[in-house]
Amino acid sequence: MADDGGGEKKLSKKELKKLAKKAEKAQKKNGGGGGASTGAGGGASSKPDAGQPTPRAKAAAPSYRLANVPPDGETDACTLKACAASVLYGIPLLPGGVSDELSFVKGPALLYGGPADPTPAVAFGGNGIIKALALAAPADEGRRRVTAEVDDWLEFEREELRPALASGNAKRVDKALARVEAALCDHQTSVASAGGGAMGPADLAISLTLIGGGMSAAALPPAVATYLDIARGHPAIASARKLAGSLLPPPPYDPSNPSLLAATSAVFAAGILVAFPSAASLGVELKSFKCKDMRHGDYQCNAAMPLYQKLKAAGALPDGVSTPQQVASAIIDAIGADNPVMEDLKVNGPGFIMSRIKASYLLDGVNDILKNAAPTKPVLTAQSGNVVVDFSSPNIAKEMHVGHLRSTIIGESVCRILEYVGADVSRVNHVGDWGTQFGMLIQYLKEEYPDFTDDVPNITDLTAFYKNAKMRFDESPEFKKVSQLNVVKLQAGDEECRKIWQVLCDVSRKEFEKVYNRLDIKVTECGESFYNDKIAPVIGEFDKAGILTSEEGGAKCVWVDGYPQPLMLQKSDGGYGYDSTDMAAIKYRIDKLGATQCVYITDFTQGDHFQMVFKAARKIGWVEGDSHRLDHIGFGTVQGEDGKRFKTRSGDTVRLVDLLDEAVSRMEASLNERIAEGKAGITKDQVHETACAMGYGAVKYFDLRRNPTSNYIFSYDRMLDTKGNTAIYLLYAHARLESIISRAEADHGVNVDELIKGGQAIVLGHKSERNLALHLEIFADCIEETLKDLYPYHICDFVYNLSIAASDFVTQCKVLGTDEMQSRVLLCRATAITMRQCFQLLGIRHVMRI
Repeated sequence: MADDGGGEKKLSKKELKKLAKKAEKAQKKNGGGGGASTGAGGGASSKPDAGQPTPRAKAAAPSYRLANVPPDGETDACTLKACAASVLYGIPLLPGGVSDELSFVKGPALLYGGPADPTPAVAFGGNGIIKALALAAPADEGRRRVTAEVDDWLEFEREELRPALASGNAKRVDKALARVEAALCDHQTSVASAGGGAMGPADLAISLTLIGGGMSAAALPPAVATYLDIARGHPAIASARKLAGSLLPPPPYDPSNPSLLAATSAVFAAGILVAFPSAASLGVELKSFKCKDMRHGDYQCNAAMPLYQKLKAAGALPDGVSTPQQVASAIIDAIGADNPVMEDLKVNGPGFIMSRIKASYLLDGVNDILKNAAPTKPVLTAQSGNVVVDFSSPNIAKEMHVGHLRSTIIGESVCRILEYVGADVSRVNHVGDWGTQFGMLIQYLKEEYPDFTDDVPNITDLTAFYKNAKMRFDESPEFKKVSQLNVVKLQAGDEECRKIWQVLCDVSRKEFEKVYNRLDIKVTECGESFYNDKIAPVIGEFDKAGILTSEEGGAKCVWVDGYPQPLMLQKSDGGYGYDSTDMAAIKYRIDKLGATQCVYITDFTQGDHFQMVFKAARKIGWVEGDSHRLDHIGFGTVQGEDGKRFKTRSGDTVRLVDLLDEAVSRMEASLNERIAEGKAGITKDQVHETACAMGYGAVKYFDLRRNPTSNYIFSYDRMLDTKGNTAIYLLYAHARLESIISRAEADHGVNVDELIKGGQAIVLGHKSERNLALHLEIFADCIEETLKDLYPYHICDFVYNLSIAASDFVTQCKVLGTDEMQSRVLLCRATAITMRQCFQLLGIRHVMRI
């Protein structure tokens, strides 16, 4: 378990005297505020009843700053306590940098005073900082008062609870938890009586320690489990880690990190801190942004204006600096021309700092692509771990239709992106192979096709059978009753029902594979039936944890915050539904598959359902804090030209196989026309293979290039267009680059592979060459951005912009037969390599010639 900073270190008398002397000096300078005292978890400002210290008259904006935040601040117990208290009491907490004078304090220290104050007031240790911030807040509410009882609980957290959890000794843990449980029985949602049940200083310390201890809800007394569930949802605790991340010092420039955003941000931050050392404690965002208008620059920094305002308010503007533009100029001077990343730094408008990326930096990036035959991957701060991606999920006994298109295409791309950055991905096809519909289908087949098991119909027949069975189910009460009994028999393992069910599954899988083979989809079936025997133990676990309720009719439910209806884990008739299956599935994926991330890709209407499943998983303790990432990617509807769901002219749902084959057929006609006109680089024998790559790619890209939450109108004409943001345009752009590379060798004897082996230098002389190299260098940032929300459209935007830059390059710069041919052929190769990587991530087959 994480150590709580200064609270764990026993200070010597000499150190205490030093701290007291320093605090006394600060008290005199600040007119009586500040001071230091020891207490549970560390030191805090003296005179607890005096409230917030009175700042010096000249220091117009004294602030609370957290110094000495460790590199692991986002998980450090002391830092999290400080951040949670900052949110709870509404006191902004700013970065405090590193203070050598407080080296005797183990962990973060809270400083109070002006930005330039050499002797700020000090508090240290997680619990000490909580007390200091509580005392600084207005004392008009009982929960904000630090009483003797609160002090006792803070001492208990430090001396009993924390050591017990760290030891792993069951008896010590049970004893500590029993005391918490007894207090909660008296005060309900708070361990202390003073706060009237609201979150108070002791609750912050105890709940954060319990969360850090990693105990599941099932291992906690019911009252403590509920207390912890409420605490996790409290804004102070929920936002503590994010705030802690903002208090970390900006990372230094790392030449091994390919991120342009990271590189430019590091250089800007270093320059800002050289020019204005107090900037880190003023809460100014020290980062760069990609310029929206590339005519003005490549990357920009917007910090000068807010930095000027805060320095002026604090009375800390240096001599000679009186405008935001002068602040910006001072930053540019501090960065200097010898930095490794940027050049042409200039002030624009009210204080924006614009910059261009140095050609030497861009050349290093392009050479890395050529040397590794791949674009450079981003440097990720966290391991990807095991990820389960739940996608496609068609229903047994039904053909895949256009409604399954988006989940299948998006899911495949998400899997490829996660695998690319090193995740161990389980591709799960959660097929609908269980439930009441099988009861009616079994009964209908029994009655109408008694020889069904020996004379198996094809899937088209089964689709018709499903419609007919559903009609009988809706119209005949007797048929409906028998069908419901079939469901019970199926779930109980009835041999005849199981046999018919298995045949339905086998025939359906063969038809699903036709789609998956066309689209290069790799997925492992693990349908609803797989979890049938896992549901009852899950219900028992919720019951044991005391968070299962019995509603009207006997239905067993779990309520989660923020929703007017519960998750129904068992129906009143004893049956199971989607809620039951999905709770069992997420339990299995976390416990048995070891998933640290679960991604569900369904239509947007299921968004609330999955958010409730995620909350229930957290409530029961399967997911603790940020230990797991749970995502639902909800997508919109594929529409026809009329703006309604895409259907055939007769009103039937469009079969996915037919939709895909039509795209290929149209592409074949286009390619044959090009061959007849003498414009093609392929033969008749290559038409079908090329048309498949381009036709299927066009369908995929037309979907992936937009935010998945939006609806879109399906149009063959638009998706197969050779101009604009389409896969066809991109594939033509890639083929054009490969054609230039091939002609360089055939007509001029320039072999690009030999150039790479020989270390041929690249020259970025023309502005379009530099622009193309800049776009290549953005790849790593594109991948990092994609990993935030797992939306593939980020990659689509990147490769489309890269293609435009490449087209501009080959249009403005003659490649073949020029003095720059070798350099420019290498630039073509680096671009083609990067485009192919993007195609792979999107699930699009590339073609070398068209």
